[in-house]
Amino acid sequence: MKNILFIVTRSQNGGAQKWTKEQIEICSNDFKCFLATDRNGWLSHNVRVDDKFLNDLIYKKFSFSYLLGLNKFIKNNKIDMIVASSANAGIYSRLIKILNRKIKIIYVSHGWSSIYNGGKLAFLYTFIEKQLSKFSDSILCISKKDFENAKNIIGINEHKLKWITNKIYPIKNNEIREKQDKVIKLLTVARLESPKRVDLLIEATRDLDNVELHIIGDGSQRNYLESIKHKNVVFHGEIDGFKDFGKYDVFSLISDSEGLPLSALEAMSAKMPIILSNIGGCSELIDGNGVLVKNDVDEIKAAIAECILQNEMFSKNSIDIFNKMFNLELNKNSYIEYYKDILND
Repeated sequence: MKNILFIVTRSQNGGAQKWTKEQIEICSNDFKCFLATDRNGWLSHNVRVDDKFLNDLIYKKFSFSYLLGLNKFIKNNKIDMIVASSANAGIYSRLIKILNRKIKIIYVSHGWSSIYNGGKLAFLYTFIEKQLSKFSDSILCISKKDFENAKNIIGINEHKLKWITNKIYPIKNNEIREKQDKVIKLLTVARLESPKRVDLLIEATRDLDNVELHIIGDGSQRNYLESIKHKNVVFHGEIDGFKDFGKYDVFSLISDSEGLPLSALEAMSAKMPIILSNIGGCSELIDGNGVLVKNDVDEIKAAIAECILQNEMFSKNSIDIFNKMFNLELNKNSYIEYYKDILND
């Protein structure tokens, strides 16, 4: 049985962490799984692995001490392949490849931040991504848009690229809201950090008396967001393993940068209409089940109105699309076979 190390910079709850958790779950029957991350947290507490490497030095762009420690862990556990799901994890995994040419490296792009958030230095970051790709056996893209950007903008060799659209387990034990009142509950689940644009959702709902905005998540922007909130905004803070999508009517995620957001997939699995920024792979989630918007207050307002009007149809389409394309229970073999192909290459 081959040994796979899944590595992600932070153990806190987030999209890359949820993806890593579920990958470990589907791989556990075919591979021995290991985890490397910063410290004990949501991810490390919610996975069963053969061993863990926990070290805060992963935060640094380069720590020779961390690299040596990680390399020792890899040798001691006879790791055959690394699956890296964050920028720093991707850097260290590729450096490991230099030290050990036999080990297989998969870098998972959860959205190319070098393109979306690079600003004036985007050309430099994309150049670095292209160079790092040479030390990868495969680059896994979680959306068609990421795949196209990797090929056409970053210039990564197409033979190193693999596109498997993001898939998750459907939300279980989802409590369904009794819709007896006329108040529409709009939900967003996001880290309260840049580039998430929760501020635009707050402004878009300010004059909508029949809409409550419910915010699940926490972060450095919370104090600012609370300072601009109105009476129909409810902050719930971070909720580990949040599953109560069914208590709400419409889901929205407004952001300046996304790959293919897991929280939106979770909302779809709970039969919710969705409103997403037209960025990254978000357009791949919308097909008669919600609305794509520019990051503009008026467009978001119009999208909320459309989702209220078309709620029944959008809800049905959301679950149909999810089961067809994004249900991990029905499509997990696409990942298992991919990992086996890389290991046997």
